[in-house]
Amino acid sequence: MRHLLVALLGLALAGCISPNQGRPLHFDEFPSAEYQALPVHGNGRIDGRAFLRTRAGTVKPAAGKDVALIPATRYMAPLYKAYQERRPLGEPDARAKIYTRTVRADAEGRFSFGQVPAGRYYLSCEVTWETTGATGPTTVGATVMAPLTLREGEEVQVELTR
Repeated sequence: MRHLLVALLGLALAGCISPNQGRPLHFDEFPSAEYQALPVHGNGRIDGRAFLRTRAGTVKPAAGKDVALIPATRYMAPLYKAYQERRPLGEPDARAKIYTRTVRADAEGRFSFGQVPAGRYYLSCEVTWETTGATGPTTVGATVMAPLTLREGEEVQVELTR
């Protein structure tokens, strides 16, 4: 009877796990032409703040962390899908990284991108902090990511959080 109970519990728990969870996503072949067509300069502006809120409600800013502005191309679609589904992802082609802009967040997690061309983007940042546990200091936190569409000359304010 005990083995049957354990088997039923295992089946019930297996139903709670997404069939894709843990299966890595991969990038397709790098589309050079798509990236070469991306505008380099623009007159848009993105200002924001990256942070996480703890279960207790405390705000933890992305102090001193790099915030990435990534063109939301078809090639980069797996990046956002992996974030949404919390799945592992292979490394992108190094050529794609050339088109990613980064800025460092200040002590409150504020960041700013100027001269941004109109287009679709992903904003991404890691927010971590140290906490003391039973075994000593532990780093906790998560990556925050959001899609963004910027029109020509537009200035937007963004809260980058989960």
